[in-house]
Amino acid sequence: MTNSANGPRLIDAEGREIAADYHAWIDMQLDAHHGSVEELLRAHRDSGYKLVEVQPLLHYFVHDRGGDQDNFVQLEIWEEQEFVEREVFPRRTPWRLPDARELRSGWHDMEGEPVERRTLGAPRYRLQAVIDMKHFSALAEATFQERRQRDGDRQLVERNVDTGASRVISVRDLTPGYDNQQWRGRRFFDDWAASSAGRAGERVCQRWVFSTEDYTDSRSGRDMNFVPRWTHTRKIAGLKNTAKLNVYSLAGKLTQFDERIGHRFAWYFYGVHGNLILSGQMERMLEAAESGLIVLPEHDYQVLRRWGDDQYGF
Repeated sequence: MTNSANGPRLIDAEGREIAADYHAWIDMQLDAHHGSVEELLRAHRDSGYKLVEVQPLLHYFVHDRGGDQDNFVQLEIWEEQEFVEREVFPRRTPWRLPDARELRSGWHDMEGEPVERRTLGAPRYRLQAVIDMKHFSALAEATFQERRQRDGDRQLVERNVDTGASRVISVRDLTPGYDNQQWRGRRFFDDWAASSAGRAGERVCQRWVFSTEDYTDSRSGRDMNFVPRWTHTRKIAGLKNTAKLNVYSLAGKLTQFDERIGHRFAWYFYGVHGNLILSGQMERMLEAAESGLIVLPEHDYQVLRRWGDDQYGF
């Protein structure tokens, strides 16, 4: 992966920098060779030039201020390590010449000579974002409610296909429970606080980090949201092929899942995340709890029941 707004660097076989911006350099080379890719390749085929690429790694850090589960500050910091592992230009004429766009990107079918991958210098660190999650959540929730209010006031024409009668009705009146909808981020934090995890003192920011989004659409207005990302570092397998298991076996599997994660009711939040645990498995657990086949702590049952009444996810 290449790096930065200026494009990747270009170095020679001895590691000397030929260009700080490969994209600008290749454009000048194309101009110098009258736009001929073939001439450019012929001129540089024995140069041994290498493209300096960047391996990015995003780190999350949190400062937990205690109290409400969203009362923390999250920092996102990119670690960027330069490396080389191939020459840019082939030493023999390729069977298919790249076009100018492919040549500018540095990625094309005509792979140059491979070289042993090596890193260049120490990694650089770049601050991406500092998010006061309590402030972000308050703004996101207010933005969500404003959009819901606006959308709920929209007028629709409802027509009876049998009688031909019609009426004008708002989206709010047409949608049961419309005004009870909550922003999903608030529900995630509230569910955590009410669950066995929150009641046992687990802090959500020690178990999850949050990829935030804040953008404005010309038609629908501002939208603020996040996607939770788990922080476990051990390999955790998702629950698969559980359709034929009875509910007791499924509950046992979910208990084992919690043990691997390290806290109770973890499976619920991984289910809301929607990857390792599936919504169908959550629905089966709710049905089993409601029918008395399994017993969940009352606070966890209430969290699961609220989700069942109005499902959300990421």
